[in-house]
Amino acid sequence: MTNAGLLALLSHWRRNPMQLFTLVVGLSLATALWSGVQAVNTEARASYDAAAETLGEGMFAQIIARTGTIPQEDFIVLRRAGWLVSPVVEGRLDGIRLIGIDALTSPGGLTPVGLTDGKLTIEMITRGILFATQETLERLGEVDVRKFPSSDVAPAVILTDVGTAQILLGLDGQISRLIVAPQQPIIQPPLEVIAPNFELIPPQSGSDVGRLTDSFHLNLTAFGLLSFVVGIFIVHGAIGLAFEQRRPVIRTLRALGFPLVHLIALIAFELVGISVLAGMIGVGLGYFIAASLLPDVAATILGLYGQSISGTLQFRPEWWVSGLLIAVGGTALAAAASLWRLACMPLLASARPHAWAMQARRSRLIQTVLAMFLLVAASLLGWLGSGLVAGFAMLAALLIGAALALPVILDGLLAAGARHAKSIMEEWFWADTRQQLPGLSLALMALLIAMATNVGVSTMVNSFRLTFTGFLDQRLASEFYVYADDAQQAASLRPYLELRVDKVLPIQSANQDIRGLPSEIYGPIAH
Repeated sequence: MTNAGLLALLSHWRRNPMQLFTLVVGLSLATALWSGVQAVNTEARASYDAAAETLGEGMFAQIIARTGTIPQEDFIVLRRAGWLVSPVVEGRLDGIRLIGIDALTSPGGLTPVGLTDGKLTIEMITRGILFATQETLERLGEVDVRKFPSSDVAPAVILTDVGTAQILLGLDGQISRLIVAPQQPIIQPPLEVIAPNFELIPPQSGSDVGRLTDSFHLNLTAFGLLSFVVGIFIVHGAIGLAFEQRRPVIRTLRALGFPLVHLIALIAFELVGISVLAGMIGVGLGYFIAASLLPDVAATILGLYGQSISGTLQFRPEWWVSGLLIAVGGTALAAAASLWRLACMPLLASARPHAWAMQARRSRLIQTVLAMFLLVAASLLGWLGSGLVAGFAMLAALLIGAALALPVILDGLLAAGARHAKSIMEEWFWADTRQQLPGLSLALMALLIAMATNVGVSTMVNSFRLTFTGFLDQRLASEFYVYADDAQQAASLRPYLELRVDKVLPIQSANQDIRGLPSEIYGPIAH
């Protein structure tokens, strides 16, 4: 009986292949957009974590100089006083971040080659080796140092020893910062006594860059989820149409004695199979979408936050498993209303269109109450709420509430038209249109959300573009900006540039703590 019932249900898709194609494509595209956005976010966060773990940023306490760099003699004084610290030399080499660390004193986990794996050699300590990803090493110019590709290093970062970094960066006898080991001697003199010009920065939980870019990734996630919601509305409409067209099959199966529970289980099994297939296609499409978008996202994050992320996409289980789960969950949510109506109707009522319409009208009261609740919640969030999460919650409540209210408003308008009909033909028109409303309501709701999102996003992006362009026009006075590695290089560049441009405007910068926060101060020359 189970096989016969399943074949009877599947025969609908054989007779309506275009409807099956629409269902699979709608769910696949919705899953592709969601999984693609999640893949980009996952890859970016993995790069943040790799940078934090590789460089010790946020994992360990650090000692920095209040002004300038740390003389190497002061590092020796701290070590002799009992402070277990490790030197770090940092700078830019051919536009790539170069980090020099001491493999003998650095805490475990900061170097791509540890002391216990047998790869630390005399050549590495005396002559130096540059560790970086293959992509980063290809961007580096010619240097007289051995290069070693390593996938454990963060993107756009080169790791080497302190001495090699000092030579390549021209920082003879200078250290950028000191990493403090977690385990320190019980008795040691205070830092302010040994080095009063130094400052101890406590460790941070997690990646600072990850917290800085949370807003950016939250926006991406919101757009991906919104696209998925619109796709699920389309899937909901396709599933509702399939239920409408299979009413005679459902009536026949139940009249022949097919148990209702088994029938619902077979329909659920059928939908799960379709959703898994569509989810796998969507995850595959999402991979290609993410791979094509990742270079642009990497350039955006580098320009806005100065943080490099990997330009290649890895097939991580975090995002493809979430893509499959949300495809199955979205299908279950889209089919829940139809399955509930099927379970609550009498045996032979499913074959009568008027019964489905009456069932939809009974559920419309619940939909009206939910729409009013969401619209009121959106008003309260807009009045009392604050912050990014409250803003997204208000937008979600407003969009979903307006979408749920649309069928109720249309039903009221159609009922008013029927009451004012003056002929039999007009009454038939209004009544038939009102009867088709339950099957069309989901498509209309999806169209409303899609149009509202399109108008809102376009307005927001254009407003931001105009504001940002005006800001740049007021702030950026120069045609070109040339960055020098140090003051000596800047002094050599100035005579060369003055002969070729109208005006050279030097900009001085310094690192200084302002109210306990590390800050960068820029002083341009007015022109």
